[in-house]
Amino acid sequence: MLSGVVMVFFFLNLSVFLIKKEAPRILVNLSFISGFISSVGIFMMGLFPGDISQYLHNFGASFFFLGGLAYCILYGISEWTAKGISKLQALSGFVVAFPFLVFLYFTNINFFNHELALEISHFSEWILFTFLMCWIIGHEFSMIKDRRLT
Repeated sequence: MLSGVVMVFFFLNLSVFLIKKEAPRILVNLSFISGFISSVGIFMMGLFPGDISQYLHNFGASFFFLGGLAYCILYGISEWTAKGISKLQALSGFVVAFPFLVFLYFTNINFFNHELALEISHFSEWILFTFLMCWIIGHEFSMIKDRRLT
């Protein structure tokens, strides 16, 4: 639940960083909105654990995963067009978007047949989590490094 609040501050920091790097403001704003939606989703997942209310937990999860897919792609495009940001860093958003797609794919399979891809869905969720944490930490290091150079 707390991570949803922390994520909002990360997205604010990343958005200000990209605006200073002259990324298109409309793209950065759309990226932030999707990040905010994703943060609300993770907040809701913590507020409503699966054993308390599976429906509300899944509702929050859909915000988190769909918003996450959107912000990875939109921040990736924003970084690609920004000045002074490595193209490799910009591509990392698209790399992280792929595990979002894989997880959403297997989750949809599980919706129709709960036992068909349950283990693969859980495994892909952990892969996604690992990629996402690396993406966030990498961006924080990049922003800290940039501040020290200026």
